[in-house]
Amino acid sequence: MKGHRLAVVMCVLGVACQAVAQTADVRKAAEAAMLAADRGFNQAMADHDLNRFLSFVAPDAAFDSAEGRGRDAVATAWAPFFAPNGPTIRWTPTRAESLVAGDVGYTIGTWERHAKDAGGKDVERHGQYLTVWRKQKDGSWQATFDTGSTAATR
Repeated sequence: MKGHRLAVVMCVLGVACQAVAQTADVRKAAEAAMLAADRGFNQAMADHDLNRFLSFVAPDAAFDSAEGRGRDAVATAWAPFFAPNGPTIRWTPTRAESLVAGDVGYTIGTWERHAKDAGGKDVERHGQYLTVWRKQKDGSWQATFDTGSTAATR
């Protein structure tokens, strides 16, 4: 009987260890996918491709930079960055974390923005950001929330 209990305990521990390993694999895959989505999001901005940029934005997204929710609100708020000779913004994700199920998580990183002041002088600003991502049914990732802070102006 004692050997039977030990076998049961070992089996339960084995299943638990396997579940922990599978969860870690799911989270790692989700984190890599979110970093890739965030880099693609930035590349769409760099390419001035508004449609591709908006493909990374969830239909119900809430961005601190936008008045209201959704893609139209984000498109309106970010329109200056797509205008010829408009300001530019670039960001670099530095970390991603996923919830256990691997379907929601966030990226954090740094951003740099260039704009002209009233006198035509280039003003460079830097800061940090946080973007919350949700995995879609097709496996893609969309930003559901975005916020940032501004660091010292150069």
